[in-house]
Amino acid sequence: MKFASISHLIDKNTRKIIPKEFFFEDMIISPEIKVKGVSGHIIALNLTAKEIMDLPREKIRSKILDTILFAQDNLDIDLIQLGALTTSVTEGGKWFLSQSDYIGYLNHGDSYTAAITCQTVIKALNLFERDSSNETIAIVGAYGIIGEAVTKILLPQFSKSILIGRRKEKFKKLEKKLEGNYEITTDLKTKEADIIVTATSHPTSLLNSNNLKRNVIVVDVSQPPNLSKEVCMTRSDVTRIDGGYVRFPLESPIPIPGMPIGKNFACFAEVIMQALENERENHIGSINLNHLQKTEKWGYKYGFSLEELTNFGESL
Repeated sequence: MKFASISHLIDKNTRKIIPKEFFFEDMIISPEIKVKGVSGHIIALNLTAKEIMDLPREKIRSKILDTILFAQDNLDIDLIQLGALTTSVTEGGKWFLSQSDYIGYLNHGDSYTAAITCQTVIKALNLFERDSSNETIAIVGAYGIIGEAVTKILLPQFSKSILIGRRKEKFKKLEKKLEGNYEITTDLKTKEADIIVTATSHPTSLLNSNNLKRNVIVVDVSQPPNLSKEVCMTRSDVTRIDGGYVRFPLESPIPIPGMPIGKNFACFAEVIMQALENERENHIGSINLNHLQKTEKWGYKYGFSLEELTNFGESL
């Protein structure tokens, strides 16, 4: 199988550091990437996260579909990974099921991202010698694709969980699957939490110093990040950790601006692993926890795994 990751620019600064030869019409296309015997491309819409959020949903969906069809028809791609906001604006990829022109397979990559996020939370607690049974966790974006899976896995392990989302009615389906001590809120009640997981589609930094208690740990999965470098610099007691990064084969440099050497997004690793497994299935919409566990096994098999914890790519 030949793969492609479809995403977008984080911000305007990202556009400035991408080689000019990568730009093609309204897309940004990497040279062919070869990893462990499979090959593919990274393709980005020439739009920032904010620009995508400002566009009408049908217009951005059409742009994403056009990009996917270009990959299929011109690059022989038969497995697509939806990255960042391309997942959220297409209902976790489910919108494509009604689009007959694309005949390949789709994977949002969020299963392995959720798995790595949970591993990151546990590793961070162990690093600081803290016991989850004595801690309060806040999950921002708790009913989203990643947030829902993280909530299901981590909620039973914590003394209390604060599940945060913009629309309370979105929690109804999730609540039926939860057991434990938790609170649902549309307020950003992160200041009560000892550890925070952010998994939102918010186009700018969401958390500020007033949202954070002392010595809080923030596992920031969101792209763009929900906690800025500026807050980290002014609050030395706050520990921010990159969420969703995994160790990546060093012999396979990947042209993603700002990516730490030897690291890459877990979602991108997942589509590569699916190609290696030649698994011809869609993995879209809500995360199947059995598939999530399978991606962890794939990770150990192919060497994509959580190693050291980082903050904006720098080791803690």
